[in-house]
Amino acid sequence: MSKKENQVNETKEMNYFVPQYFSPAMMCPYEYFRQQPFEPIDVAEAQMEPTLKDIGYTQAYLRTQIGKKVKIDFLIGTDLFIDKEGILLEVGISYVVIRELSTNFKVMCDLYSIKFVSIYE
Repeated sequence: MSKKENQVNETKEMNYFVPQYFSPAMMCPYEYFRQQPFEPIDVAEAQMEPTLKDIGYTQAYLRTQIGKKVKIDFLIGTDLFIDKEGILLEVGISYVVIRELSTNFKVMCDLYSIKFVSIYE
């Protein structure tokens, strides 16, 4: 074999060289997570808005208070405060529903004009 052919063969061998530190049997660092049993996700919860399930949002926190007596102060315009008092029934993405104690009416309120919520224990 000539010297040129020898160099070509050495180059080919180097292209297919597998380093010693690599082993196909090495564990993947995420192997633990892949072996966990599959837990189905509740479809209703998966489709729920993050604002309704992440406690860092006002809506999610208010959802934990459903059924309690509340007094909600609203800022209307720049200087008019109105308050509503009743039982918190529902919390949506942009609204809350309370049942007024005096009239027994359901009142839907705009969440974005709420400034203070007092919750009675």
